[in-house]
Amino acid sequence: SVPTEDATRRRRVAPLAAAPPARAGDEPLLRGIFEIGKRSCDVVLSARRLRWSPILPESPTGGTGVALQAQEEIIEMKDVFSVKLKRRRFAGQKKGGTLLGITIFKCLNKEENKLTDCAIHLNNLSEDHCQSWFRHLKEILNVTEYEGHALSVLKECELQAFDGVVCVGGDGSVSEVAHGLLLRAQIDAGKDTDYVSKPVRAPVPLGVIPAGENERYCYVLLVICFKCLWHVLQFWLLKAVLDAKASVM
Repeated sequence: SVPTEDATRRRRVAPLAAAPPARAGDEPLLRGIFEIGKRSCDVVLSARRLRWSPILPESPTGGTGVALQAQEEIIEMKDVFSVKLKRRRFAGQKKGGTLLGITIFKCLNKEENKLTDCAIHLNNLSEDHCQSWFRHLKEILNVTEYEGHALSVLKECELQAFDGVVCVGGDGSVSEVAHGLLLRAQIDAGKDTDYVSKPVRAPVPLGVIPAGENERYCYVLLVICFKCLWHVLQFWLLKAVLDAKASVM
């Protein structure tokens, strides 16, 4: 029999690859359909990872003799450092615009001690659908949304489980995160947080990726670094001159 046109157009969601028993954080939080790389994909979000596999067409004959294989792709959420809503805007337009989907920024370790990033675009024109996913992604990534948010997160976070804290933001965000780290260190040490004559050192280092408007903090740090470098250079030049004079005498 000849398959009908409707039958050839039917599509099915390819089952996700078999996975080991779910660990804590692997339970699905959201599942939906996005276009990724010009292919409709079945996307599953958990606290630990984002998984997707292409939605494959059924066999034209409707038979089960040949199974179409869908390759699943996975992003570990620990490698994601930013997420934003993707919109099309006119030149000069700063707000609003046509919603296109969600963009996820992932950190890649291409070479030893060298990091780069890549963007994964989850395209979907539904405002409600994208807003729901965007809200869950921000909760997983701890994206700050108001003044004092970073401070409250750091006060509740178990810092011993991390190697460091990286702040992506401007002067205000950097100041708030630094305050939160020091405040948490004093609380853990049993110090009075209202007056600390000798503050306890923060348990983890703080890294800064400037992403604000003015960046006065980063400018000051840059000036201090150059001044320190200049003083060190002057010291070694003076030492070299004195050593040369001493050898002549």
